[in-house]
Amino acid sequence: MKKGYDVLDVATWFIYKTNEGKKELQAINDDTEVYEGLTHLKLEKLLYFAQGISLSKNNKVLFKEDIEAWVHGPVIREVFKQFSHKGRSEITLEDAPRGVEAIRKLELDNEARDVLNVTYDNFAIYTAWQLRNMTHEIGSPWYETYEPNKNKKISTALIKEYFDREIME
Repeated sequence: MKKGYDVLDVATWFIYKTNEGKKELQAINDDTEVYEGLTHLKLEKLLYFAQGISLSKNNKVLFKEDIEAWVHGPVIREVFKQFSHKGRSEITLEDAPRGVEAIRKLELDNEARDVLNVTYDNFAIYTAWQLRNMTHEIGSPWYETYEPNKNKKISTALIKEYFDREIME
């Protein structure tokens, strides 16, 4: 089943999309909107939700890298290596690991674009900690896989089955 995009291309899409949304809020001078920027933790969770939505909706992975069950939820090791130094700080355009070519490639793929937009529209509204708590629900792929200090791979079959049953129903 593996193919998919490079996860850092997908991460770049989320960074640009978040920046675009932030500019829109600034343009309409909406200072009442509670806005949490894209942190490393939030990015990891958005990528997890995007993968699950792709598996459920299109029956294929969005990105090829494995998702692992870490203490604070699903993590993609490559994304951790790239962004963990940011801590709780906002990831900005300057931090994007790829350029606009990666975004164009994703935007030209109707299935990928739809998955990313559904993910962003439905999950980017939550804080990193809210998303983290969603991944920890009893019966979730993280819950079923996590063992302390193990960082075990969460199977795509388990993610797909959960998203079919609980998220995309």
